[in-house]
Amino acid sequence: MKIIFFLLSILSTSSFAHPVIYGGGWVYQGTFMPKMNMLRLGHSVTSRYALVANGTHFKNNNNYQDYTFGVNVLAKRWLQHDSQGNLYFGTHGGRYEDDSGKGNVGNLMMMADWESRKHYVVAKSKSYFYDDKERLSYTFRYGFAPYVAGMNTLQSWLILQTFYFKEQSRELIITPLMRFFYKNVLWEIGYSTRGQSYLTLMVHY
Repeated sequence: MKIIFFLLSILSTSSFAHPVIYGGGWVYQGTFMPKMNMLRLGHSVTSRYALVANGTHFKNNNNYQDYTFGVNVLAKRWLQHDSQGNLYFGTHGGRYEDDSGKGNVGNLMMMADWESRKHYVVAKSKSYFYDDKERLSYTFRYGFAPYVAGMNTLQSWLILQTFYFKEQSRELIITPLMRFFYKNVLWEIGYSTRGQSYLTLMVHY
């Protein structure tokens, strides 16, 4: 019974941030920083794969922006008594535009996470292929819940995020975050060590 309650808790909270959610679910995510914005609209056809539309803008990277469409796949899930781990892959393609021109772009994404009701770890990499170039970004997160909340109540997490994208910032961006869940809404607010505000909004249906 305990593992059933844990799985229901994961599906009602942390799964909001996953590249694939429950079958039939829709998710909108927007991440906003002063010089970097990322948007995602996804539909999980099953609990194993999702169709995704993305929009990205990196102001410091030659004012780069793209619009892509693709698929995210849950490749593997490890279920334990009070935790779970996941491995995801994604491939997307579309068009980009920057100050030097426009053309086709392709993305590859890999993400691994592990979480319990108290701890949360994520590692993610994403590549951008365009104009005979390959750009790589890396994100790592660790978070913990200061208290364990019940389902359908406000849930809070404290998270430390590190992000590196050479062409965007040329140095590691470290951002302490506060994350909140309530029913089908997630929001994160933070402020990086480089003085940049950070906001994420996510809604699922």
